[in-house]
Amino acid sequence: MLRINPFVMGHLVGAVLVGGTAGTLFLDAQAGLICAVALLAGAFVSSYVCQWWPGIEAPAWKLWAVAVFASPIMLLTLGYMVFDYECVVGITTGWNCLLAALAIMAAGLCLLPPLFGLLWRWWKRRRAPPPAMSS
Repeated sequence: MLRINPFVMGHLVGAVLVGGTAGTLFLDAQAGLICAVALLAGAFVSSYVCQWWPGIEAPAWKLWAVAVFASPIMLLTLGYMVFDYECVVGITTGWNCLLAALAIMAAGLCLLPPLFGLLWRWWKRRRAPPPAMSS
Protein backbone atom coordinates (compact mmCIF):
# COMPACT_ATOMS: atom_id res chain seq x y z
CA MET A 1 0.00 0.00 0.00
CA LEU A 2 1.28 3.45 -0.91
CA ARG A 3 2.02 5.60 2.14
CA ILE A 4 1.92 9.33 1.49
CA ASN A 5 3.48 11.68 4.00
CA PRO A 6 0.81 13.70 5.89
CA PHE A 7 2.35 17.02 4.81
CA VAL A 8 2.29 16.04 1.15
CA MET A 9 -1.27 14.72 1.38
CA GLY A 10 -2.53 17.86 3.12
CA HIS A 11 -0.66 20.07 0.66
CA LEU A 12 -2.18 18.33 -2.36
CA VAL A 13 -5.71 18.23 -0.95
CA GLY A 14 -5.40 21.85 0.18
CA ALA A 15 -4.33 22.88 -3.33
CA VAL A 16 -7.40 21.24 -4.86
CA LEU A 17 -9.72 22.77 -2.25
CA VAL A 18 -8.26 26.27 -2.49
CA GLY A 19 -8.05 26.29 -6.27
CA GLY A 20 -11.48 24.81 -6.79
CA THR A 21 -13.13 27.13 -4.31
CA ALA A 22 -11.44 30.28 -5.59
CA GLY A 23 -12.09 29.53 -9.25
CA THR A 24 -15.71 28.62 -8.63
CA LEU A 25 -16.41 31.63 -6.43
CA PHE A 26 -14.79 34.16 -8.75
CA LEU A 27 -15.91 32.75 -12.12
CA ASP A 28 -17.59 29.38 -12.71
CA ALA A 29 -17.18 25.62 -12.32
CA GLN A 30 -14.85 25.31 -15.32
CA ALA A 31 -12.55 27.97 -13.87
CA GLY A 32 -12.71 26.14 -10.55
CA LEU A 33 -11.49 22.97 -12.21
CA ILE A 34 -8.70 24.79 -14.05
CA CYS A 35 -7.55 26.56 -10.87
CA ALA A 36 -7.68 23.31 -8.88
CA VAL A 37 -5.57 21.47 -11.46
CA ALA A 38 -3.08 24.35 -11.72
CA LEU A 39 -2.58 24.58 -7.95
CA LEU A 40 -2.41 20.78 -7.71
CA ALA A 41 0.39 20.70 -10.30
CA GLY A 42 2.22 23.43 -8.38
CA ALA A 43 1.76 21.49 -5.14
CA PHE A 44 3.21 18.34 -6.74
CA VAL A 45 6.35 20.17 -7.81
CA SER A 46 6.59 21.99 -4.50
CA SER A 47 6.21 18.79 -2.47
CA TYR A 48 8.87 17.10 -4.58
CA VAL A 49 11.29 19.96 -3.93
CA CYS A 50 10.50 19.86 -0.21
CA GLN A 51 11.62 16.23 -0.07
CA TRP A 52 15.12 17.30 -1.12
CA TRP A 53 15.40 20.36 1.07
CA PRO A 54 14.51 21.02 3.88
CA GLY A 55 12.97 17.55 4.14
CA ILE A 56 9.36 16.66 4.82
CA GLU A 57 9.97 16.44 8.58
CA ALA A 58 11.58 19.91 8.79
CA PRO A 59 10.30 22.63 11.14
CA ALA A 60 7.02 24.14 10.00
CA TRP A 61 8.38 27.59 9.16
CA LYS A 62 11.08 26.20 6.86
CA LEU A 63 8.76 23.72 5.20
CA TRP A 64 6.09 26.37 4.57
CA ALA A 65 8.58 28.85 3.08
CA VAL A 66 10.15 26.29 0.74
CA ALA A 67 6.75 24.88 -0.24
CA VAL A 68 5.44 28.34 -1.14
CA PHE A 69 8.46 29.53 -3.11
CA ALA A 70 9.10 26.21 -4.87
CA SER A 71 5.68 26.32 -6.50
CA PRO A 72 5.93 27.16 -10.21
CA ILE A 73 2.65 29.07 -9.96
CA MET A 74 4.12 31.33 -7.27
CA LEU A 75 7.33 31.83 -9.25
CA LEU A 76 5.38 32.74 -12.40
CA THR A 77 3.14 35.20 -10.57
CA LEU A 78 6.09 36.83 -8.80
CA GLY A 79 7.89 37.10 -12.12
CA TYR A 80 4.88 38.73 -13.73
CA MET A 81 4.51 41.16 -10.83
CA VAL A 82 8.16 42.20 -11.25
CA PHE A 83 7.63 42.57 -15.01
CA ASP A 84 4.48 44.69 -14.53
CA TYR A 85 5.61 46.48 -11.38
CA GLU A 86 3.98 49.77 -12.42
CA CYS A 87 0.54 48.23 -12.03
CA VAL A 88 1.45 46.48 -8.80
CA VAL A 89 2.66 49.65 -7.05
CA GLY A 90 -0.10 51.85 -8.51
CA ILE A 91 1.84 54.00 -10.97
CA THR A 92 -0.38 52.72 -13.79
CA THR A 93 -4.07 51.93 -13.32
CA GLY A 94 -6.96 50.79 -15.45
CA TRP A 95 -7.93 47.73 -17.43
CA ASN A 96 -4.34 47.23 -18.55
CA CYS A 97 -3.56 46.15 -14.98
CA LEU A 98 -6.07 43.31 -14.85
CA LEU A 99 -3.43 40.59 -15.29
CA ALA A 100 -1.31 42.11 -12.53
CA ALA A 101 -4.32 41.98 -10.21
CA LEU A 102 -4.89 38.32 -11.13
CA ALA A 103 -1.19 37.59 -10.49
CA ILE A 104 -1.49 39.12 -7.01
CA MET A 105 -4.56 36.99 -6.31
CA ALA A 106 -2.85 33.83 -7.59
CA ALA A 107 0.21 34.53 -5.44
CA GLY A 108 -2.07 34.90 -2.43
CA LEU A 109 -3.75 31.59 -3.21
CA CYS A 110 -0.34 29.88 -3.33
CA LEU A 111 0.22 30.77 0.32
CA LEU A 112 -2.63 28.57 1.57
CA PRO A 113 -2.08 24.93 0.43
CA PRO A 114 1.15 24.43 2.43
CA LEU A 115 -0.79 25.49 5.53
CA PHE A 116 -3.20 22.62 4.89
CA GLY A 117 -0.19 20.31 4.70
CA LEU A 118 1.24 21.57 7.96
CA LEU A 119 -2.15 21.32 9.66
CA TRP A 120 -2.62 17.73 8.44
CA ARG A 121 0.89 16.82 9.58
CA TRP A 122 0.19 18.31 13.03
CA TRP A 123 -3.13 16.47 13.23
CA LYS A 124 -1.52 13.11 12.38
CA ARG A 125 1.31 13.63 14.89
CA ARG A 126 -1.03 14.50 17.72
CA ARG A 127 -1.04 11.88 20.39
CA ALA A 128 -4.22 10.17 21.34
CA PRO A 129 -5.19 10.71 24.97
CA PRO A 130 -3.87 8.00 27.26
CA PRO A 131 -6.35 5.23 28.02
CA ALA A 132 -8.29 5.65 31.23
CA MET A 133 -7.30 3.29 34.03
CA SER A 134 -10.03 0.95 35.05
CA SER A 135 -10.45 -0.09 38.64
